[in-house]
Amino acid sequence: MSSVIGERTLSTPLGTWPARLYLAVCAALIVWLAVVSAQPHEDASFAAVVPLLVTAPASMLVLAVPDGATAGVFAVLAVSAVVNAWLIDMGWRRLSGRRG
Repeated sequence: MSSVIGERTLSTPLGTWPARLYLAVCAALIVWLAVVSAQPHEDASFAAVVPLLVTAPASMLVLAVPDGATAGVFAVLAVSAVVNAWLIDMGWRRLSGRRG
């Protein structure tokens, strides 16, 4: 019985289609940010604003990342996407009346 509960807990962020869709959009935006930020350009790029807004409010943890820590920004964005997908999944299951 505990293995069934454990599987449900681990699969929760990917359990419903809205959570999967949200994660797919976030993944695409994070990949887009990586591609845009890898290209050299003379002026500042606001490419990070879109993924930050999509993964807000959890992505506000990026303010704690030191300047120049690009890997830290990507880690915060990825964790924020998973946390928000988990919240979307919980809300969807609650509103639809299904139990996971």
